[in-house]
Order: sequence, then C-alpha cells, then structure tokens
Amino acid sequence: MNSTTLQPIATLLIRRVFKWVLLCVLVFSSVQAWFNYTSIEKNFNSTVRDVADTHLPLLGVAIWDIEPQTIQKQIVLILKNTSIAYVTIKASSGQIFVGGNANVAASGRHVVFDIPSPLENAVPVGTMDLVIDTSILHHELIQSFFLVTVEVLLLAIFILTAVVAILRRDLERPMRQLANYVRNIQADQLSGSSQMDLPEAHAYSEIDLVLEGFQIMQNSIKKHILHQDALVIERTMQLERAMESLKQLSITDGLTGCYNRLLFNERMPGEMQRAKRYDRTLSIVFCDIDYFKSVNDQYGHSTGDKVLIAFAQTLKDEIRTDIDWIVRYGGEEFVVVLPETRLSSAIDVAERMRRSVEHDLEVLIGNGEKLKITASFGVAQKTATDDLDNLVNRADEWLYAAKTGGRNQVRPQKPA
Repeated sequence: MNSTTLQPIATLLIRRVFKWVLLCVLVFSSVQAWFNYTSIEKNFNSTVRDVADTHLPLLGVAIWDIEPQTIQKQIVLILKNTSIAYVTIKASSGQIFVGGNANVAASGRHVVFDIPSPLENAVPVGTMDLVIDTSILHHELIQSFFLVTVEVLLLAIFILTAVVAILRRDLERPMRQLANYVRNIQADQLSGSSQMDLPEAHAYSEIDLVLEGFQIMQNSIKKHILHQDALVIERTMQLERAMESLKQLSITDGLTGCYNRLLFNERMPGEMQRAKRYDRTLSIVFCDIDYFKSVNDQYGHSTGDKVLIAFAQTLKDEIRTDIDWIVRYGGEEFVVVLPETRLSSAIDVAERMRRSVEHDLEVLIGNGEKLKITASFGVAQKTATDDLDNLVNRADEWLYAAKTGGRNQVRPQKPA
C-alpha cells in the first residue's frame, strides 16, 4: 500500500475555500473601510461647517460690539464639539482670542473661516481658525474598520463552517465509505452490493457516478470470473479426457486394443501381491500364433495385422469382463492374466481359446479366400515362491513345449 500521507479532498477544498474567504475578508474590509473613511470625512467636514455656520454670525456681532466675554463664551461653545481641539479668533482690530488644547495646534488640521460683519456688504470683521483633532478622525476610522472586519469575519466563519459541514457530509464521508469498501473487498465478496450511507435528501451527484461505475466494474469482474471458472472447468475436463486418452494410449496396444507390455510390468506385480496377501490363486496363459511369420511373408503385413486383430478379439470373447485381462506381450505373443483361477480352470480357458481360434477365426485374404490359423498355449499357476519372472518363464516354457510338441495345443495338458 502507498505510504504517502492521506490528504482528504474535503480538507484540501476547505483549505482553498479558507484562503479565498480570507482574501475576500481583506478585500471587502478594505473596500468598506474606504467607504467608511469617505463617509466619516464627509460627516466630519459637514460638522465643522455646521459649527462655523452656527457661531460665525454671533462672533461677528460680538466683535462689532467689542464684547470680549461674548467672544470667549462662543469659543467655549465651539470647543464642546470634540472634533475641534483649538480655536483662534483674530479681530480686524488686532485682538486675538484663543481657546482649547494648544498642544494640538501644531499637529492638527487648520480650517480658517472669515467672520462676516453684521452690516450688509461690509468687509469681514476677523477670521476664525479651527484646529481639527485628526486623532479623533483616525480613531473613528480604525473603530469603523475594526467593526467592519469583525462583521465580515463572523459572516465568513459562518459560511466556512457551513461549507466544512457540507463537504464533510456530502463528500468526505461518502468517499471514505467507498474507499473502505474497495480496500476491504475480497474475491469472494464480488457478488455483494456496495451500499452507501447517504443522506435521505441526497441529490444525484458525481459520488453516485463513481459508485455506479464501480458497481459496473464489479459486475464485469464477477462475470469474467464466472466465465473463467466455467472455462477452467471445461479446460480441466478436456485435460482430464486428454490425460485419460494419453493414459489409454500409453497402456494400450494401438493395433489390437489389448494392454501393452508396459502396463503388464506395472500392473502384474500388484496382482501377484494381492494373490499372496489374500491367499488367492492366480494363473496366466502365454499364447502365440502358429507360423505367423509365414503369414506376413506370404500375404503381407496388412493381412498379418488383420490376423492379430482377429486373434485378440477371439481371446477377449473367452475371458471374464472386468476380471481377466489380456496383454500383447510382443509381436504375435499374448499373455492372458486370470486372477482367482486355478491351473485346471486356466487350462480349460486356454483350451476354449485354442478351439475358437482353430474353428471360428477366419481372415479374408486378397483373392476372397479365408485364411485359417491356429495358436499354441502355455499355462502356469502362481506358487507361493514365485515371483513375476518365474511365473512368466514357466508359462513360456510350457508354450515352447506346445510348439515343439506339434503346435495348436495347450500345455500342460489337463489330466484325463
């Protein structure tokens, strides 16, 4: 599994949304601060103008009438406006009246107004210099910016909280469910459906598309596996049939259909052990077609093959099915294995075979004539001390005795 630290999509989206929200807070706060600044500046100037409009006529009368006390009272009234820190009134006669915080006079903003004369169309009787306390203006601007920032932040936090909740509910939770299902799925669970725990009011979205895509893939894999299972079963059956065919070919003589010598060497020791273990009799018949070489020389190997096939079938007709078995030992020699058969019964079987070959076996040759053949048989019964070679050699010796004794006979002969 990949060891890279997991970064959920919802978390990445939340971080990006947070960055954009923070940027929006800064932008909107700056814009709102600018508007507030212009509004406060406008209101501030309007307030100063209102103060001037209110007190200038009274100051004009007081200067005209030379009333210093009245002028001082007006200065006190003007200073009640917290935005004005210092007032300087200069009369045209040279008198100067001041009031307020002299420390602010140097750093504040000065606004100068002419004091009109009480008489119409007369020249001004003096000037009024108002020193504006800019720290108050800055304080109001900072306070306004702070309030706007707090409002925007609260709104942003509310929106961000809602976005986080929605992303975690509608994106992160379903994606984790899907990831856990895919991670934990086993090969024997492909038939199960991948159910998602989604909200009841959940709308059809990309999550559903991913889920449907996975279900389609799941069904495809299941069908593929079933197809592969069926294909494996079919191939296994074909292989078993092929192996069975190969096995039969490896143990069967291709011409006569009898077992071959390879099977005899593999199977016969088991027959010998079984007979010894359960104290049962076992006999074999060693047989050979008489003058078979002359048949091949005179009529050809094709006729010789027909003789071998007919001879093998004649022997098969005289044995017990699924008990006795026949082996083509080599060339025209055959061995008939007779389990649980005594020597006398084996001689009877060999005699029946000999008579059937002599009287019933006929092979058509090229000119339409029927070729008659005979065979010689040697019979032997397993003794307690026999091994396979001894048993086969004794049967072969009796076969040799039958051939040298005139052929077309069974040896040993059964006592009368």
